[in-house]
Amino acid sequence: MPDPFRLLLITGSPGDAPLVKEMLREAGFPAEAVSHRQFAEGLDALRREPFDLILLDPGGHEPAEVARLSDEAPGVPVILLVSRDDLDAEVRALWHGADDYLVREGITPELLVCTIRHALALKHAEVALKRVEDVWREITGSLHEGVLVVNRGGTTIFASARMAEILGYAEGEMPGTSFLSFVDPADVPRAKALIGRWGQGGREEAELRLQRSDGDAVDVRFVTSPVAGGSAGCLGVAVDVMDLGRRLAEEKSGRRNAQFYIINQVVRAATSSTGMDELLAGVLEKTMELLGFEGGGVYLIDPGRSRADLVAEIGLPDGNSLRRRIVNLNAPPYDAVLGRGMAHLVEDYSRCCPQDAPAGIQAFASIPIIAGDRVIGAVNLVSRDVHVFSPDERELLTSIGREIGGAVERMRLHEQANFYLDLMTHDINNANTAAIGYAMLLAETLSGPDKGLARKLAAAVRQSAEIIGNVSAIRRIAEEAPVSGPVNLDRVMRSVICLFPDADICYVPQGRLVAADDLLAEVFINLIGNAVKFGGPGVSVRIVAREEEGAVLVSVEDTGPGIPDAEKPRVFEKFRKSGTKSGKGLGLYITRILIERYGGRIQVEDRVPGYPESGAAFRFTLPAWPPGEESGQRP
Repeated sequence: MPDPFRLLLITGSPGDAPLVKEMLREAGFPAEAVSHRQFAEGLDALRREPFDLILLDPGGHEPAEVARLSDEAPGVPVILLVSRDDLDAEVRALWHGADDYLVREGITPELLVCTIRHALALKHAEVALKRVEDVWREITGSLHEGVLVVNRGGTTIFASARMAEILGYAEGEMPGTSFLSFVDPADVPRAKALIGRWGQGGREEAELRLQRSDGDAVDVRFVTSPVAGGSAGCLGVAVDVMDLGRRLAEEKSGRRNAQFYIINQVVRAATSSTGMDELLAGVLEKTMELLGFEGGGVYLIDPGRSRADLVAEIGLPDGNSLRRRIVNLNAPPYDAVLGRGMAHLVEDYSRCCPQDAPAGIQAFASIPIIAGDRVIGAVNLVSRDVHVFSPDERELLTSIGREIGGAVERMRLHEQANFYLDLMTHDINNANTAAIGYAMLLAETLSGPDKGLARKLAAAVRQSAEIIGNVSAIRRIAEEAPVSGPVNLDRVMRSVICLFPDADICYVPQGRLVAADDLLAEVFINLIGNAVKFGGPGVSVRIVAREEEGAVLVSVEDTGPGIPDAEKPRVFEKFRKSGTKSGKGLGLYITRILIERYGGRIQVEDRVPGYPESGAAFRFTLPAWPPGEESGQRP
């Protein structure tokens, strides 16, 4: 019983409230009674305050108003207070949500308390039952299987939402229908026999073919359990129904997802590698780990296709024949694996290869590594445990071989492309350096228009060198992890200023150290180069650096034409070009990437705030190198 018990009285009769309070007092029932004469006032009180029970005089009120009370407070019992003359009409209100009633003329203290206790007990039981029903519906609604409850006569008395979905019915449409009406006609005799055994109790499994509402057949598995009814014995059965077609599809999907997961792990190991050795060791280790093998090796066919060399190995037993290169590609099993691209799987290796019996190998797999339509090698895997290769596993191993082949081919192409790029960069830079030197010597010997042409020739060659430098910087940014160390800012500036002998550049050495690497020079080459290119012969460039809260703030300012406000947010985008000057629009993009690589930020502003035409100022931050850690300074 709630303590204190709170009672809400809604009655237009002025004598009801004193009567009820007096009877509660006489019965020794501690209660706080709140009374209202108007229904609306009582409803407002119910919305504001908690009550344990409502005593209502329904006289003059529509039955729907009783329902409103139940809606507002679904867990609070409603007892009607009626007169004997209006008993028939008032009691009809019970059908609209009231829990009990009292006749004024026959109320006694004992009857009042008894009725209150009875209404509370019924309401609590009702609420508990509702919770059980909600939990039951939630459970059955979340299951992949359907649930039926069928009585001993074969009539369906409950069908879960999933059960209705399996058979194509609307929820609530199946109860009250004979179970046999859901059975495929060909399986009705078996279903009748099954129903006949339900009264005997016990758990039973069976498979039947049911018929959907659209006429299609569904193969299902039944698991039945008896529903006991106390002394009444077995009232019926609860039937767990599994859609076999769905189960098979889910199992197939699960196997496919597992295969994708394993392949993705192998691909991730391949794509995160920086070299061929790391790639092969990584994919071999991941394949062994995910498939449960203890040893393995990777073999790649040499360019002359005369042998296959062991290029990666993990856990192969000492003295085992698998640790040697494959010298005869036409001998079994490698005539099939390396010659025709067919996987070779052995589940009794010790019998097939007695020479390796001391190693204790029980299972063996040799999977071709295929790139495009060419076999370029093989992965050999061994297990010291008995292993039976399932069809799904065979398919998976073949897929892994193709993924490794694609990764190896991409790595080879990458290394080959890098070789040619390194060769071209080296030779073109040498040629550019010589050309710039000759062009500058030629300019010194000429005068007038010819001197200007020689200077333009030198500028064009510098642009070529700038393109080569940008490509090299992008490659290093993409391929190398940032390793910051102490870099002397003065040394960097001296090396960069020498590249612009004709430019007016002002920088006062300050002996500051920043956390960066040897690519820092590219930042100043691009910023100063842009200022000179767009500013013309008379441009001045000023570089200022100061330390503030563990960072070095650098400002590169010029007196050129500046950058309009509309273009400032986009100047650091890739391939973004300004004006009509030549170039690929990579310089400022690379500058931003490098600054962020070091942990700083860069922005462009007006040299003179509010006057874009007076020149631009590129301001960025670099981490200051901690004092006392100046050893090993980079130039």
